[in-house]
Amino acid sequence: MARTGKRTSASSPELQLELLTWYRTHARDLPWRRTRDPYAIWVSEVMLQQTQVATVIPYFERWMQRFPDVSALARAELDDVLHAWQGLGYYSRARSLREAARVVEREHGGRLPRSVPALCQLPGVGRYTAGAIASIAHGTRAPIVDGNVERVLCRLYGLDGDPKKRPLAAELWRLAEALVPERRARDFNQALMDLGATLCTPKAPACERCPWRGPCVARGSNRQGELPARSARPRTTAVRVAAAVVERGGRWLVKQVPEGAPRWAGLWCFPHADRARAEAAERALGRALGTRVTTSEHLRTYKHSITRFRITLDVYRCSTPARPEGRWLTPAQLLALAMPAVHRRIAETLTSAPRARAPARSRP
Repeated sequence: MARTGKRTSASSPELQLELLTWYRTHARDLPWRRTRDPYAIWVSEVMLQQTQVATVIPYFERWMQRFPDVSALARAELDDVLHAWQGLGYYSRARSLREAARVVEREHGGRLPRSVPALCQLPGVGRYTAGAIASIAHGTRAPIVDGNVERVLCRLYGLDGDPKKRPLAAELWRLAEALVPERRARDFNQALMDLGATLCTPKAPACERCPWRGPCVARGSNRQGELPARSARPRTTAVRVAAAVVERGGRWLVKQVPEGAPRWAGLWCFPHADRARAEAAERALGRALGTRVTTSEHLRTYKHSITRFRITLDVYRCSTPARPEGRWLTPAQLLALAMPAVHRRIAETLTSAPRARAPARSRP
């Protein structure tokens, strides 16, 4: 692993004091910081993965009203859990939360384990989440390294290399562990997250207001824009999907995506199928519905992204000679289901439109 020539001269106690002093004045007031409940902290940390704080706050508050403790989540139906998560994306996080809650209820008497190793045994809980729960809820001296912390440490110590890969990833965990103080792990880890989120941002960091501006190697060498090195972006895959709007007596057909499907597992969708190159929509939708399909009208085209997939979803009004399996629901009933964002947009269009009128057209 390459380093810059200069090393920060500040010691861990000096860095701890500077950051904690700054945090005393600049700590963000967030709803999950008003409690020491390990369950609430766990929920917040899972929601915050790959999601902005401002987006998470209303979801967190509604979730805690609906599933106030581990037992409530463990007892909940998966459909209810996914519906509460709807809009946050990455639904595997919600499924893992519920699965882990059931493990905690069954094997730990409804109380989250306190130690990092025990927490890491729960479904969906990795080293970062375990460290956050242990340090914030219990004051355990445990390090945390997420995207914000990676950026702060790479700049502070002047570290080159991809922070997502070894050996730099292991070095960052070592440095983070060395920095955590014995007695104020809770405040220090939250301060470190706040520093990366509010000052040491990916672009245009506010170095003049940073408590570590003096010892920061990147600032001293004017390399803030270079560090950390950016990981290579995964190749995107373009996917063309056809979706069917099938209506019978004022009710619309939806189907639940099987568990284990590559996208939208466990969620409710309008019947849909990936289209091979130049494949006719009727052929693809025939596979989805298990019967012959006639498309009478192209209603709308949606553009949608999921991780590395760039999805073009064409929606068609369809008719079939048979009555395909699935649930036949009114537009209002559709909105009570857990649906992916793009399928919810279809449902919302149906709900807002008069029954006899199709959703507004857009060009394919």
